[in-house]
Amino acid sequence: MFRTDPRRRKKHGLRRLVLFLAAFVLTVLLLAHVDGNAASRASSNPAKFAGAFVNWGPVGREHTLQAWEKWLKQKPSSVLGVDFYGESTWEDFSRLSWVPGVWKKLNPARNVVWSIPLTMKGTPLADVAEGLHDAEFEAAARAIAEAHPQAIIRLGWEMNLAEMAWFAKGHEADYVKAFRRVVEIFRRHSSGFKFDWCPGWGPQDMPADASYPGDDVVDYIGLDVYDFKHEGTPEERWNNFYVKAPFGLEWHRDFALRHGKRMSYPEWGVGNFGDNPFFIQQMHDWFMKNEDRIAYAAYFDVNGAWPTQIDNGQFPNSQRLFRKLFSR
Repeated sequence: MFRTDPRRRKKHGLRRLVLFLAAFVLTVLLLAHVDGNAASRASSNPAKFAGAFVNWGPVGREHTLQAWEKWLKQKPSSVLGVDFYGESTWEDFSRLSWVPGVWKKLNPARNVVWSIPLTMKGTPLADVAEGLHDAEFEAAARAIAEAHPQAIIRLGWEMNLAEMAWFAKGHEADYVKAFRRVVEIFRRHSSGFKFDWCPGWGPQDMPADASYPGDDVVDYIGLDVYDFKHEGTPEERWNNFYVKAPFGLEWHRDFALRHGKRMSYPEWGVGNFGDNPFFIQQMHDWFMKNEDRIAYAAYFDVNGAWPTQIDNGQFPNSQRLFRKLFSR
């Protein structure tokens, strides 16, 4: 019988074990690299993160949004448009009933997030809560239902900011009652509407959750997030003023989870701080990390109170990265 030296056998066994462990570790590292690349590629696929509020342009936002889609190589009509109903007076509010029809005429396949004021300056929330402006909301609901019966209705957004006509501080009960009343009006015109309750991020001028109108009238819990000037490095600012801040991103995630709702980001953008690709990357990564819990996101691609447009060259570093991350 052939006999093998046990010490030699043990030595060969140890060598095989070392080679196996080395191969295993290498495989894990390669898979992690592949998964990382896959995650990066996945970030460019979901059109739900590529929505936008865009400029009106020569003939309406739809044509501008089509150019946005081409810029990001997204499928036609795959991204959400965002628009705003009149916010200055009730007359202005009523006059805009033709705008949803323009969207539909230019592209019946497009769905839109409609930001609907809950009241006007000079009109207390209590008046809306008591039904004194039902006729105006009926007209808006009818016009939107005819054009976009599956629209997302972002009603009374950023109610925690003092400059909003529907600022809820000290009037939380009226805000809730008004919100619920208007939702009821809109539901009469389309059962396909989804309703988005959307504060501005951070502490702002009141605790946002004090005006939460109830799970039965909310489908998505939104948050508007902009890159503002704050002290510290980009990393410190991101963690301190966005992720872990009171009523920041972690609060948003946890609050939505407690209420069984998906999150949304109807407005977000760089600009107030300047050209900051770090913020773009972090927002993208937050979207991907919470992808299954997010209904949609829309970039604010219009220069408003401060510059935020990202496809016109004013923020070249952010622009390059945004296009890389949010293209299909």
